[in-house]
Amino acid sequence: MNCTEAHASLDDSVDGTLSPVESLALDAHLARCPRCREALASLRALRDAAASLPHEITPGRDLWPEIVAATAARPAPSRRLTLPLALAAAAVVVLVAIGAWSWQHRATRQPGWTVAPLAGTPHVGATPISGDARLRPGDWLETDDASRARLDVGAIGEVRLEANSRVRFVGTAANQHRLELARGTLHALIWSPPRLFFVDTPAATAIDLGCAYTLAVDAEGHGIVRVTAGYVALENGPRTVVVPAGMMCAARRGTGPGTPFAADASPALRAALDRFDFHPAERTAALDEILRESRREDSVTLWHLLSQVPAGRRGDVFDQLAALHPPPEEVTREGILRADAVMLTRWAGELGLIAASDAPYRGP
Repeated sequence: MNCTEAHASLDDSVDGTLSPVESLALDAHLARCPRCREALASLRALRDAAASLPHEITPGRDLWPEIVAATAARPAPSRRLTLPLALAAAAVVVLVAIGAWSWQHRATRQPGWTVAPLAGTPHVGATPISGDARLRPGDWLETDDASRARLDVGAIGEVRLEANSRVRFVGTAANQHRLELARGTLHALIWSPPRLFFVDTPAATAIDLGCAYTLAVDAEGHGIVRVTAGYVALENGPRTVVVPAGMMCAARRGTGPGTPFAADASPALRAALDRFDFHPAERTAALDEILRESRREDSVTLWHLLSQVPAGRRGDVFDQLAALHPPPEEVTREGILRADAVMLTRWAGELGLIAASDAPYRGP
């Protein structure tokens, strides 16, 4: 992807309508192009500023007495027009009254999600709940070691909160529904289009791509996600990783997401990935261990490493991945060594990281 193609995708990225393969291609370009990252940041700032504008503006004074006085000073209408004018005036009064009520109702109504206990007595703020309650923007939902709760995410899904967990309802809008998980564990089942549900954690933001997943945050703010259906993106600043069903990914506070790994990956591989992702001084030895331990089921892990290892080691990762899961015909070693975004996404489709049918057609 070049800058022209990236700029054509920025609006869709802000709106959350890019396909997974388009998002991956854009993310690969943004990682090496500060000008496009700046353009994306400007678009997001413009969107956020527009979203903060009021839906209505209340007049500075009541104009109705002046309208009545001006109307009273006009000549009386002919008898032939009296009834239509009276009906029109009545309609205007009704519409004004309905509009005033609607504005007042919207102004005083606070959006909220339904929360219900599944066990014990969860709390919304300092208030214990024993039945259905409302969680409103800014509210914290908290469970102790004997309680669990269910939270309906508007009309797009549900979240189940495990014991000893704390989550905040950040807000909801047409283009996003957002929670903050400070600690504990939640299970999310989302059936909306991609990129509508977000969970902020101290280490990264989990973005649903049509999925079911479990997200846990420990006392230090480190997190881990396990995806059971669909895909989840973990994002922290410019770094984004896509985690497909059957895989997990750790994230560290201050560092962001690491490399996804299969849920049944060997303990040795998981330990090596931890060193590679979060202990820079150990990366060289850790990479050697990852290559020795990897199986065909670990191909998605190796694919992610292609864009993370130094250029001098990319060939080693390519060779191991190609031996375990050969690339499509149009994907070459030379192309991968130069980090060709189109070839990377083609191979991702073959690996099931994204739907192969989503990959853009580039001609013969």
